[in-house]
Amino acid sequence: MAVNPTIWLGNRRDFIMLGWFFLTGSLSMKISHPSPLPSSKVLYLFGILSLLAVCLTTGCSGFHRAWENQAALTSTEDEGLSGLWAGKWESEKNGHHGTLRCLITQTGNQQYQAWYHAKYLKWFSYAYKVDMEAHLTEPNLITFQGKADLGFLAGGTYAYQGQVSNHVFQAIYRAKSDHGVFHMQRHIP
Repeated sequence: MAVNPTIWLGNRRDFIMLGWFFLTGSLSMKISHPSPLPSSKVLYLFGILSLLAVCLTTGCSGFHRAWENQAALTSTEDEGLSGLWAGKWESEKNGHHGTLRCLITQTGNQQYQAWYHAKYLKWFSYAYKVDMEAHLTEPNLITFQGKADLGFLAGGTYAYQGQVSNHVFQAIYRAKSDHGVFHMQRHIP
C-alpha cells in the first residue's frame, strides 16, 4: 500500500504543533509574528549540531579499528618512532587536558604519519592525522616536526615538534589560538 505524503504530513499547523510539543512539552503556542514555521531556527540549529556531531565522531571509529589492528600485530616492543603511543595532552593556554593515543606509521624515508585520538572532558573525542619528518639526531634520540590544518572549528593549523627517547614521546603543539604539550609512552598491548 502506497503512502500519500500529503496524508502523512497532514495539516501544516498540526505538524508545527507536534514539533513544538516535542521541543517545549507544551501545546500552547503563541505566535507573535506571521511566520509559517516558527520553529525553523530551532530545526536549523538542531540540524547543524547533528551534522557537527557526525563529523566529529566519524574519524574516531577508523582510529579505534586501526589501533586494535596494530595492537594485534605488535608482539614485542617496537623501536624507533613507529607504533602505538598512549598518554595525555594539556593546553598551556587554558589548562584543558585529556587522554591521548597515537598510532605512528612510517610512510617513507624519515617520513611518518601520526594519527592522534584526543579526548576532552571524557566524552568528546577528536581524531586527526599529522604528516611528520623525523631524524635520528643522537643514539636513542629521535626528533620530529610536522603540521596539520584541523579546520576552522578546531583552531586552524597546528605545528608540532618533539622528540622520542627511551620509549618516551614528548611534543609541543602551537596554533593561533592554543599551545600545549603531549606526553606519551610506548603502548605495549
